[in-house]
Amino acid sequence: MASGLHSMTVQEGIGAQLGQGGYMHLDQAGGSGGGSGTDNTGTAATGVEYIAVTVLEAATVTTVANDTTTYPNLSTITVPAGTTIYGRWNKVTIATGNATAICYRG
Repeated sequence: MASGLHSMTVQEGIGAQLGQGGYMHLDQAGGSGGGSGTDNTGTAATGVEYIAVTVLEAATVTTVANDTTTYPNLSTITVPAGTTIYGRWNKVTIATGNATAICYRG
């Protein structure tokens, strides 16, 4: 049985790749803990993954993936401001100073 993008139509797959599944804003200075989108860690809902992370202010990024063969976990990788990294992660954490990032669901 197909999973992920392979289970979608062409239009659905393209939409997912473009981040039309929504996003979560992560903010190191936030940390409300209430899931309001200003926490420094984003955990995707069951069946959903983050497909891209755009770092708005320089951050140390740590990720957790189901498929670590194709998308290895990142462990405290420093990512400069304005950089987008692509993959398929269940959890993304940012740290360092005033780090902010946008995690796109797909």
